[in-house]
Amino acid sequence: MAPGQARAQDTASADALTVIQTPGSIAKTADMAFGSIVQPNAAGTIVLTPASTANCTASSGLVRSGVCRAARFNIYGKRNWKVRIRETNGGTVTLAAGAGNSMTMDAITLGTTGMTSANGGGSGWNLGRYNIDTANGITEFRLGGTLHVGAAQPAGVYHGTVLVQIQFN
Repeated sequence: MAPGQARAQDTASADALTVIQTPGSIAKTADMAFGSIVQPNAAGTIVLTPASTANCTASSGLVRSGVCRAARFNIYGKRNWKVRIRETNGGTVTLAAGAGNSMTMDAITLGTTGMTSANGGGSGWNLGRYNIDTANGITEFRLGGTLHVGAAQPAGVYHGTVLVQIQFN
């Protein structure tokens, strides 16, 4: 390079983002995933556990691969607050892929971190009442469930929404 020659120069930028959560709020941190399923000859189920490292167990005849992940939510509260967790879909979530193709998920299960059960667990849509145990008041819960796959289930990407509600008391 000869003296006095300018060097190439360029700039770039990046956005910075944060969210301030107030005590008494909830945030989704991960979506639920059952992975990919080979189109089956016979109907079957996939059971997704609500563990930190989720497990998907396919019934006989179903072949699945890929990501298996429980839905994850953080609760922002305060130590020793009580929280009731509810699933507001009525116990069944429909996953649709358009053209009238759908599957259902039910038997929704719950796993928690940083909370202990208060007055027993829950069942069905009422997932239970819990005591926040963490010093900073931030806890996590995960949802799993059972996906019902039909015989010759049409190919597609199936989407559904699990609605949850928390109530502090």
